[in-house]
Amino acid sequence: MKTKNKIISILIFAVLITACNKSKKSSTRLDGSKWQVKDITIEGGSELKLPEVLFKECDIYEESCEGSWITPEGGRSSFIWQVRSKGKHFEISNQTDHVHGYLDVKAAEQCIKYTGVYNVVKSKRNKFIIESTVTSGYNGKKVQITFEK
Repeated sequence: MKTKNKIISILIFAVLITACNKSKKSSTRLDGSKWQVKDITIEGGSELKLPEVLFKECDIYEESCEGSWITPEGGRSSFIWQVRSKGKHFEISNQTDHVHGYLDVKAAEQCIKYTGVYNVVKSKRNKFIIESTVTSGYNGKKVQITFEK
């Protein structure tokens, strides 16, 4: 009976480690890199002003991961991001607390619209696709964002 309990404990531990590693692997692909947003669709229609996104390096187990949302005109806003549920979900949360001008206001407004929890559709070294129907600006509508390095 003790052997059976040990085997079950080892299997549970292995599953937990694997789950943590999947979130860490997905985070590692993003952090420390600039990604171009190649496409944003809302119910099939496209966003015309596509930002560049910088996912700053972080330890997903020790801190909130930060990022910058940069519009084509040069406006910047801040957000935090998180990969969770074994790499199946991705969250963007606008954290802009002050702006330096009109372009930053526009960047913050755009980032706020896309704040939400997304399902990860594709997570590859050079391509990341997420989609959601629960974003701040488009609640109930399907939003899909495609990032490429």
